Amino acid sequence: MLQRVLAGLTKTEGVEQAMLLDESGNLLACVGSEGQVPPVEQAIQSVNTAVELCSSLELGTLYEIWSEGESRMMIDIAGPGRITVLAGQGGRLAQWRHALDRNRRILATTPMM
Repeated sequence: MLQRVLAGLTKTEGVEQAMLLDESGNLLACVGSEGQVPPVEQAIQSVNTAVELCSSLELGTLYEIWSEGESRMMIDIAGPGRITVLAGQGGRLAQWRHALDRNRRILATTPMM
């Protein structure tokens, strides 16, 4: 089920990789173009930096990270142990956000095999 949802997310314009990580940064599931290495380390570093920043500045709970440039990344923290990462180039981040919102319940609650 998770693979199917992640595969559906890669159909969103610009999304090349869709990944699901746990709170320790372990890759739980990933769908992307053949031959491409998922940017797991970049996602983990972004989450760790943002969590540290939120904590030190007392900003509250971190729910998502948007990163734009030549490449894009959207990180969504759907719940404990469920971090969804979309990575790619082009497309509209608002469409990425909408695609994640449509699948949030499934991504947050589907048990791992």
